[in-house]
Amino acid sequence: MVDRVAPMGVSLGRQAQLRDLQNNLAVLTAEMSSGRKADPARELGVGASLLYKLYDDVQQGEAIKNGTSLAGQRLTAMQAALTSVGELMDQMSPEILKVDALKGNGYDIIASNAREMLASMTNLLNTSWDGQNLFAGNDSATLPLKDSTNLTAWAQDRLSAAVSAAGGALDAAEAASLIGDFDSMFANPNRDASGGTSFYGLVYQSTSRTSMAGSSDAESEAPSLVRIGAGETLSYNVRADNPAFKDAFKALSLLSTLDAPDSQLSGEAKAALLDQAGELMRGARSQLTVVAGVLGSKQQRLDHVAEIQDRAVTAATAQINDLEGVDYYTVSDRISTLQIQLQATYSITAQLSKLSLVNYL
Repeated sequence: MVDRVAPMGVSLGRQAQLRDLQNNLAVLTAEMSSGRKADPARELGVGASLLYKLYDDVQQGEAIKNGTSLAGQRLTAMQAALTSVGELMDQMSPEILKVDALKGNGYDIIASNAREMLASMTNLLNTSWDGQNLFAGNDSATLPLKDSTNLTAWAQDRLSAAVSAAGGALDAAEAASLIGDFDSMFANPNRDASGGTSFYGLVYQSTSRTSMAGSSDAESEAPSLVRIGAGETLSYNVRADNPAFKDAFKALSLLSTLDAPDSQLSGEAKAALLDQAGELMRGARSQLTVVAGVLGSKQQRLDHVAEIQDRAVTAATAQINDLEGVDYYTVSDRISTLQIQLQATYSITAQLSKLSLVNYL
């Protein structure tokens, strides 16, 4: 008999061995070209938990970096608006002081400038960034302030009502009573008309507002939060109803009435309104300086957190690279060994396929 012999068991065994060698060689070749281990978790065994933790650290770090970066840009835009608001206040204060030098036209000029600055301040506090209104708190989809003409129209109405009640031009005492009406309106925490006219119904329209005594909107008063770490947040709270802005609005609305004729406001009444507005504006400017300073410290904190997170992500990524990276010398040596084994297996398989029964026996 001269038929060739290829026993089933020998053939299957050789084929399985060849497949294993080919698969291992393909995996090592891919690792050599990519520089990364094909399955680092398997090689690490129980130590794979470190690798998973590092990946989680990188993901969280990147998320915090992105969040702090966006929040930092938001605060930068807020600071720019606050700077402009402060410049408006600084422009108005000298106007208040030089009324005597302007003589008869002084009050008219101040009233006109006050209305213009009120409109400008409203626009600044309605500033939006990336689709969000910066000074609306957590209700960032809503413009925080209504048109400034609402406030100036109300001021004129209150003046007319006071003149009607007095039966003529207001004197200093009656001007003080008018100022009291302004105080009550700005201090009123109610939103609806049933609680009387208020800043929150007439001017401020966001549902998110600065906390104040008598307010019932506790949930809306939560500050804006930025995640800066595991279980750690940074809060900031600068809304368009901040006391600094409210005092400035009150001062400007009082000043807007000063161009009323002498038949409505006497010289003494105008002086009283002017003095009160000046005091309010100076206090508002001082408060704004504090607000801007606190916001600046928040910006510095965000910058510091971003730097820390960047270093942490870089360190974790380096550790991941160490765990997943291949040792080129080791892989190269294993590839050479596998190639030799594969060539030997091919050779042996070829020789066995040529065996006759006589040679096999």
